[in-house]
Amino acid sequence: MTGHEEVDRLVAAITEDCYNLAEQVTAFYETFSEEITLPTTASVVGTTVQVVGIDIAAHGEELIALCQRGDVVQDLRLSDLIFAPDTAAGWIHAAYRRSLGLTPHPAAIPEGWKPSWL
Repeated sequence: MTGHEEVDRLVAAITEDCYNLAEQVTAFYETFSEEITLPTTASVVGTTVQVVGIDIAAHGEELIALCQRGDVVQDLRLSDLIFAPDTAAGWIHAAYRRSLGLTPHPAAIPEGWKPSWL
């Protein structure tokens, strides 16, 4: 199975019972909440940030990451972040980006990681 097929399989598993975009976003929110321990490290435009929270945007069609760098805390679109490719966050994020029609950032299934819902 190629990396693309594996990401597509993860998207299908996460969104299996979803009927619209809002339900898909909620499914990814729940997956991040269950599988990722916060805070976790990510980067945006080459700058390292700590993701201290993830939430559903007010319009319900995307996820927002509450990010901190030093004393500055702000909401960023989760799809704009980059996580380490060999982490559960990186792997789930790749599926999330694919579900939005964006190119996933490089990621691989973390060795030994088994999501609680599979």
